[in-house]
Amino acid sequence: MKKFLLVCFILFMTAGYTFASDYVYIEPDVLNANQTLNFMDVNETSELIFGHIKTQINTKKYPKYFLNYALVRDDGTQSKAYHYVKYGNSELIYTIDTNELKYISFRRPELQKNRILYEYPSGKLYAVQIFSNTCESFMYSPEGRYVDYSLYVRDVQKKVKNSWKVPERKKTEELAKGQKDLLVQTALFLNKDGSVKKILTLKSSKIKDLDENANEAIKNATPFKPFPENFFNEELIIILNFNFSL
Repeated sequence: MKKFLLVCFILFMTAGYTFASDYVYIEPDVLNANQTLNFMDVNETSELIFGHIKTQINTKKYPKYFLNYALVRDDGTQSKAYHYVKYGNSELIYTIDTNELKYISFRRPELQKNRILYEYPSGKLYAVQIFSNTCESFMYSPEGRYVDYSLYVRDVQKKVKNSWKVPERKKTEELAKGQKDLLVQTALFLNKDGSVKKILTLKSSKIKDLDENANEAIKNATPFKPFPENFFNEELIIILNFNFSL
């Protein structure tokens, strides 16, 4: 039985906010037990972060392009569509496809896992992300509004899964020629209107037909719904894993 695995990790791009550069207090939304069993920890972390936060930083000192810098070890908070580089007390986040700097990330290390994201080159506060565990993350807008992306992401996952035409086992065996690792990992870039901006293969199965099969599943699932009105981002990146292993 073929396995269909979809793992999403969302990062957000291109928003337009204007704020002063001083530390400010922003009152974040409060989560409840219906949203997560860890709501108390998440609320405490969001309150402490937004209680003393900069809404603008100077980005002049940060290198614009990724030049084979040493990467930060993934602690479960990274997206496969980006390079993460330690830079002083910050973490620089570069896109894999263009090697351009997209975000400058800071953390409150005394709290549960979190990221305070600033856009490059504007330096404007983009979002705060809090990680409750390996399966849950919570994204807040610069105004402290919590936005739940999970329903939209699950809808995309379902459409892709239903459109996936898995090759017959015999054909997969012929293509694999004894190869066991038949995972295709793909980054799906969606525009705000639900259209596909780009499909990027992050991990190839090293078998062209299987890689193309995974991409076809995404193409056949289009169009996707536009983002809900409360989404503050212009683009979503969703990481999809297609496991063809026998």
